[in-house]
Amino acid sequence: MKSEISVYIHIPFCRSKCSYCDFFSKPGIENLIDAYVDSLCREIEFYSTGSQKFLLKTLYIGGGTPSLLSINQLSRIFSVLQNCFKICGEGFEATIELNPDDVSKELIEFLNQSFITRISLGIQSLKQKTLSSMCRRASRETSLKALSIISKNFTKRFSADLIAGFPGESEKDVKENIDELLEYSPEHISLYSLCVEEGTLLYRQIESEKISFDQSESDSVWLSAKTYLEQKRFFQYEVSNFSKSEKTQSRHNLTYWHLENYLGFGSGATGSLFFEEHKGIRYTNTDDIEKYISFWKREGYTNPDFSDYDKMIFHFENIPCCLEKINYETEEFEFLMMNFRLREGVSSVNYKKRFDRNLDTRLGLNDGLFKEWKDKGLAECKGDFFRLNEKGILFLNSFLENL
Repeated sequence: MKSEISVYIHIPFCRSKCSYCDFFSKPGIENLIDAYVDSLCREIEFYSTGSQKFLLKTLYIGGGTPSLLSINQLSRIFSVLQNCFKICGEGFEATIELNPDDVSKELIEFLNQSFITRISLGIQSLKQKTLSSMCRRASRETSLKALSIISKNFTKRFSADLIAGFPGESEKDVKENIDELLEYSPEHISLYSLCVEEGTLLYRQIESEKISFDQSESDSVWLSAKTYLEQKRFFQYEVSNFSKSEKTQSRHNLTYWHLENYLGFGSGATGSLFFEEHKGIRYTNTDDIEKYISFWKREGYTNPDFSDYDKMIFHFENIPCCLEKINYETEEFEFLMMNFRLREGVSSVNYKKRFDRNLDTRLGLNDGLFKEWKDKGLAECKGDFFRLNEKGILFLNSFLENL
């Protein structure tokens, strides 16, 4: 395995659940947070013994709601990470997600002085009617106050999330959201097309016809917002992500999209590890928070050996997690699937190096799928990269189904 690794930390607590959210999070159990932080720190320490040769390349603390943690609890996690991993120098990125209603001057000043390099703020909308329909805790007023505090007190990198196509929000509404957000100078915006996931409150509201939803209308709003962001000189470097420049792209998310190694810490967190001979492991920690806390309170672990695939399989079979073994075919498909999400596409050089195959043959450059899409004006080659163009990436799922 490579000497560098990324880390994802999951904080699964929420005060309330947004209507559209299908991420793993649980409201109303804040009383478990302190015990959870203790177990999380134990888990990090456990893996660091086996990862002492690794350099921490990127870190992402997501949720749930990481900003529900106190400054003292965050300090404990930061301290353990710094003690357990060597931090990469140039290019290191550490992101934490914040909810607007948890933002305070004290918190932002603390983060500004810490090793956190990037804040990701979940705005979603600045229209009060939409926020209420989403069941967001934060009001428009609270969101604007949070943006102001961050812009005045955080001197590092700042990203914000927006959702386009939520029922009742027009193209004009979303453009106004973008205009207001840009007043606070984010360098990166994640613009998500609304996905109505089964099991969410929004899904039930649409099914029961309490809320009217038109998928084509929603898609049209997202497309309009995408074009507007590009007019504002934000570059779409991934399906849902826009940045001011190459330097302001999410380096941690690029770890996922390039199918690189990362460890997942916390209840519900996922990690992926790739070994020689195209043997891979993907694990997802138990989403039973109390079971997670109880397990990592125990003593007497055998620390993992990251140099040995079989030993790592044995390790994951003995902790509370779901385990997936990744073979050559799965790794190769996921590599293509994730890289085609990027506007730059798939590097034939990197593909050849990783899989010892020619990408033009695999994709059918001269007689096959890629040629068909190229002839339709939906795909192109640029240098050693194969990619879907601006129009083609809108039909990414259709392309992937035929890979």
